[in-house]
Amino acid sequence: MNMQVNTFPIILKETAMISSYVKHFVFSIEKNPPFSYIPGQFITIHFEKGEKILKRSYSIANVPLQNNLIEFAAGYVKDGPGTEFLFNLKPGDSINITGPFGRLILKDEVPKRYILVATSTGITPYRAMLEELKRRLESNPELKIVILQGVQKHKDILYANEFIDFAAQYPQQVTFRAHLSRENQDSLAAHENLGYVQSAFPELALNPQEDIIYLCGNPSMIDEAFNYLKENNFGIQHIIREKYISAGTK
Repeated sequence: MNMQVNTFPIILKETAMISSYVKHFVFSIEKNPPFSYIPGQFITIHFEKGEKILKRSYSIANVPLQNNLIEFAAGYVKDGPGTEFLFNLKPGDSINITGPFGRLILKDEVPKRYILVATSTGITPYRAMLEELKRRLESNPELKIVILQGVQKHKDILYANEFIDFAAQYPQQVTFRAHLSRENQDSLAAHENLGYVQSAFPELALNPQEDIIYLCGNPSMIDEAFNYLKENNFGIQHIIREKYISAGTK
C-alpha cells in the first residue's frame, strides 16, 4: 500500500514520560471538520523501516473535545521498531496515521455495572471515556463502575491521579483499584492491591446479567480473564475486549 493512500498527517506537540517506560504523546491535526472519534477507539501509525512500511496501533487517550488533538501512550519495547520511531520524535515532527478504528466503546445500553479491566497502556481508552462515564453516572444514580489497572509496581500506575479523582468525585458509584504484581504488602496505598488484575474477579460478586466487562491490554490477561468469565456464565455480548499484541501494538 502506498504510504500516502488513506493516511493523514499529525504533528507532535509535546511528550512526557508518565512511568519509567511509558511515554505520553500529544499530537495536533489540521483537519476541518475536526477529527472525530468515539472514546475507546484507536489510531494506526504508518512509518518506514528500511524498505518496509510498518504499522502500529495505539488507543486514543484523550476525551474527544473536537479540538483536533490526539493523545496516546506507548510503552518502551527494547529493539521495537515502533518504540524506536516514536521515542525519537521531536516536537514539530509529522507522522502519518489512519483511523479511528475499534469496537472497545461504550454502547448505548447501560448495564447496572461496568467493570473496566486493563494492563499498563490498556488503561488509555478508559481515560478517554471519563467524561462520558460521568454523564452516565449523573443520569443514572444506580450505575456502578469498577476500574482495575494491572501493573508491576506502584510507579508504573498510569494516570493514577485522574482515576483516583474520578472515584473520589463519585464515591458511592466508582471504585478504582490498581493491582501490583511485583510489590510487597508494606508499600500499598489505599487504592492498591497485590497480585494480577484478574485476581480481583472473585471478590467482585460478578453478575452475568448485570455486569458488562471491558478487557484491554496484555493478551495473556485477556485470555485468562475471558476464560474465567465464560466459566462464570458470562455471554460474549457482555465481554468487550481488545488485545495489545505487544506493548502499544494491537
